[in-house]
Amino acid sequence: MELGEKLKKFEEACIEMANNDKQNLTKELNEKANDRIEKEVAIFKQKLENKLNKEKIRLEKDYNKKIIDLNFSAKKELLNEYNYEIDELFNCCKKKLIEFTNTQEYKKVLNNMFLEAMKNLEDKKDLTIYIVKNDKDKIDFSAYGKLEILEDSYIGGVKLQSKNILVDNTILTNLKEKIYGTKESN
Repeated sequence: MELGEKLKKFEEACIEMANNDKQNLTKELNEKANDRIEKEVAIFKQKLENKLNKEKIRLEKDYNKKIIDLNFSAKKELLNEYNYEIDELFNCCKKKLIEFTNTQEYKKVLNNMFLEAMKNLEDKKDLTIYIVKNDKDKIDFSAYGKLEILEDSYIGGVKLQSKNILVDNTILTNLKEKIYGTKESN
């Protein structure tokens, strides 16, 4: 075989080896690139999922906060409306009771309020009787003790004081207890 043929065969063998190496290298590089891309995609997906979960948690917190705020606002509004209605009821009753104190029937009620208050006192000595100015001439309580005048805001009724005991049986106090309640009944 001649040198030219040998060189030609050597050249063909080298080209074939180079092509095989090229194919193997390309295959290996493609596999590494695919592995790297898959890892990067997996990392990206994980980051995206984490970000999505964080955003979901944030949105749930915002939603829950808004629900709590709405519930609080609704309860506050209801409480304000309730208090307004209670105050309206109180003022309406107060007006009617003021009118009632100018009737003949009120004298009987005033006397009963006095007797009821007296039942709550053990010691009836040195008694001070508090009444509003309008009730001063309706019933003469002076035989039971010293009379003192209450503010007109009490509407009517009596307060009795003996030593350290004070019995409040005024219309205003009774109305407040009925409408707003007392600490004992709440």
